[in-house]
Amino acid sequence: MRTRMIAVAGTMLGAMGVLGAAGSPATAAEQGRDCVVNLDTRAVTCAATEEQALRAAGVAASRVIARTYDGRNYSGAVHTWVQSRACTPGYDREWQWADLRHTSGGNWNNRISSVRTYQRCDVRFYDGLNFQGAASTWIDASANLATVGGGWSNRAGSIKFS
Repeated sequence: MRTRMIAVAGTMLGAMGVLGAAGSPATAAEQGRDCVVNLDTRAVTCAATEEQALRAAGVAASRVIARTYDGRNYSGAVHTWVQSRACTPGYDREWQWADLRHTSGGNWNNRISSVRTYQRCDVRFYDGLNFQGAASTWIDASANLATVGGGWSNRAGSIKFS
């Protein structure tokens, strides 16, 4: 009986370890998974590379408005943000994502370290979820968000695009 309980406990702990590793957001980034976030449909598609994620999402690269990276100098895992049209010249917050903890590609809350925008778009980061707390300036590109304003590396909880 005792041997059976030890075996069952060992199996359960092993299963929990495997499930915990596979389900944790950090694991997705460590495996180099990249995600495409469709701001029109709210769908998130992840794959081993950005190209594979774009292909799996059925989205053309011409729809990319921004890329956020979890490493400085545009390195590490990437979230590629896409939408159906280019941004307008004014800062009118055309698209937004209120909670970076939930992007299906893992928890990106307080993880973004660099950003690039395309198609006349800029981004604005918010310290808290749901656009609460301090806000960054509108950013076109930054290889190191630690140098922007009061330091925005690994700080964003929500994001707006314009």
